[in-house]
Amino acid sequence: MLSASDLKGIIPPTTTPLTSDETICRESVARLMDFFVDAGVGGMFVLGSSGECPCMTVERKLEMVDAVADSLAGRLPLLGGVTSPSWAISISLAHEFAERGVDAIVATTPYYFHYSQCELKNWFTRLAEESPVPLFIYDIPGRSDNPLTVDTILTLSEHERIIGLKDSSGDIERGLGIADALDGRDDFSIFQGSERLLATSILQGYHGGVQGIANIAPRLCNAVYEAAAAGDLPEARKLQRLIHNAFPYFFAADPGTTNASGIVGAMKAVQELQGLCNRRTFFPMRTLTDDDVAAIRVYTDPLAEAGWITYV
Repeated sequence: MLSASDLKGIIPPTTTPLTSDETICRESVARLMDFFVDAGVGGMFVLGSSGECPCMTVERKLEMVDAVADSLAGRLPLLGGVTSPSWAISISLAHEFAERGVDAIVATTPYYFHYSQCELKNWFTRLAEESPVPLFIYDIPGRSDNPLTVDTILTLSEHERIIGLKDSSGDIERGLGIADALDGRDDFSIFQGSERLLATSILQGYHGGVQGIANIAPRLCNAVYEAAAAGDLPEARKLQRLIHNAFPYFFAADPGTTNASGIVGAMKAVQELQGLCNRRTFFPMRTLTDDDVAAIRVYTDPLAEAGWITYV
């Protein structure tokens, strides 16, 4: 059974490679998994935001989990996203994923309707108790619109089957308060979801990061983690600056927006440049044009020049 102490470092939230008819491209999945393993990451997260989870049918989710588990073959801990506003779908996915080799499930708060903190605690508690594998909480209030309070997170952290938190709140003061409250415990891990806060978070007690940019530059993210974990502030600062300077690539295709086609499309476009997968995304996201890719490369070419990514 996976435990919190098994999880540290960088856990890429993998993209979902697609064929022309929006099925899973298993050959590309295999290339991606080898790419991540070779980069020295600490785990794999399938069916998160970067994986276009909300766009997928249950059938496609099962297909993707099966492809990732088959390609990884136990080389890394595998976390699978079961996020849904439906309790029945979430717990069904937990059982299906466990049968396919997932080591822990990941879930945000249920979205669309608003819920009280008591209801959210009940949601995660029941999910942890009825899932055949442990639960990792994904706090992303900007997408789920149901923020968890610090007290709720700390209460849930005491549950023996809830092993960690991905903090995508972007609120570093709040996050450091959680990290301080967890100091000295090895039964619950906290991971940073924001690219720009990675080094700061590790220096202050986070156990790792789950960054979308790890889809294109996992070695760089891993290097930031290792420098910060070792307390090498100059090196961590230097490497973090590379991530900070590249970060606008997420928005280069659709400036001034947070459109999914721009963000997810940017990751897939750069992965295409690296020979890992194509740039297709789920409808209704548009497929990025060559002009979009040129705008993205303004920010990612410096990473290639520095040797952190390799174009084919």
